Amino acid sequence: MDDVELGRIPAQCERPEPLKFAWPIVLLPELFATPRHLALVFGYLASIGWEVFVPDLRAAFGKGPTHPLGKLRFNDLAALAGEAIDGIGRDAIVAGHGVGGLVALKLSEHRRVKAAVAYAPLVPGFRTPLIGGLANRLAMMWRLPIAPPRGRVLFELIADADPFTRDGLINAMVPDSGAIAADVTAGAIEFAAPDKAAPRLIVAGDSDIFAPLARSRQFAESIGAKLATIGGRGHWLIGGRALERAMNETQRFLVRALGQDLLLLYPEEWKNDPGD
Repeated sequence: MDDVELGRIPAQCERPEPLKFAWPIVLLPELFATPRHLALVFGYLASIGWEVFVPDLRAAFGKGPTHPLGKLRFNDLAALAGEAIDGIGRDAIVAGHGVGGLVALKLSEHRRVKAAVAYAPLVPGFRTPLIGGLANRLAMMWRLPIAPPRGRVLFELIADADPFTRDGLINAMVPDSGAIAADVTAGAIEFAAPDKAAPRLIVAGDSDIFAPLARSRQFAESIGAKLATIGGRGHWLIGGRALERAMNETQRFLVRALGQDLLLLYPEEWKNDPGD
């Protein structure tokens, strides 16, 4: 794993040997999460031959009174992710979890994005329990940082994570932008029509209280995204027993959407549909 700079944006990068896919994947985290929370996805993708980038977008936004975290808007986050993709200097696939998944779907209209994958994306217009509580509601109104979930909500968030990772995931959570949360709950996000965007996939758990399946299905239909459902799983599709199934859905979608050009293989190594 290498530390790199994508323009002004710090990122982690893994370039496996041999490299099996023509384009890299850019990973984006959920609210309150950091690149550390994507470590298992990062490692999984690299282990099967993907070049992977995980940019730290909030670090690029800056700290202090001139760049208050609470005022970071959804479109600001998407613009930073677009800068990271431009910094790679090549076409890429963008994938994200939660609000990072929403950013990935938004970036499907970016000129260098070949496809977008969202794992349990927050649903625009739905007041997710992830940002509940009076203090967070007030912080959203005043565009101040909001606090990570606690108690029962926190347990539900990481319930599907591997038990040995849960303490680390909790301790690594950080305050996040009330303005982003307000944009999401207000539904103040626009997506390009399907014919003006790259292929989109939403992977949803059927037991996700933070992005309920019925709402995720409606959202997918509204933006022309394919929906893949993982039974018996909640929001944390980036670890635990949901991870391999989410990655299988990703591989299948990308191969079918992008075709043989996706693979850096000799013709005789192409065997049927690698997504099956």
